[in-house]
Amino acid sequence: MTSTVRRGFTLIEILIVVVIIGLLAALVVPNITTTAEDAARSTARSQLSAVRSQIELYKLRNGGTIPPAAGADGTDQLWVAMTTPVNGTTPFLMKEPLLPMGYTWDWNGLKLTVGYTGQDRDATANAGTW
Repeated sequence: MTSTVRRGFTLIEILIVVVIIGLLAALVVPNITTTAEDAARSTARSQLSAVRSQIELYKLRNGGTIPPAAGADGTDQLWVAMTTPVNGTTPFLMKEPLLPMGYTWDWNGLKLTVGYTGQDRDATANAGTW
């Protein structure tokens, strides 16, 4: 009697492996995107906190005044005031912070707000009003 040696896999075996890999990927991918969103949110919150503390320091060094919202030419004066050295002192911030994609800054002269516009939600967070 001759025995045949089977080499390779049947189509059913390959399809079962592909389906199992697909199910595992479907379980893992949402967790990866959630983690990335959490990291971006944490980055924005951290930068907002750092900028707010530097604005408080600016306020202390400048007799209680805070940077204006906009100059006569419409430029954003918060970043000009915060990144320009005065009388040989180091600036409050080395450069304007870069937020993750989807996040925006808004400084109205009294309140610093960070907004987020994403595919699934919109959110706003702000530093306290001075």
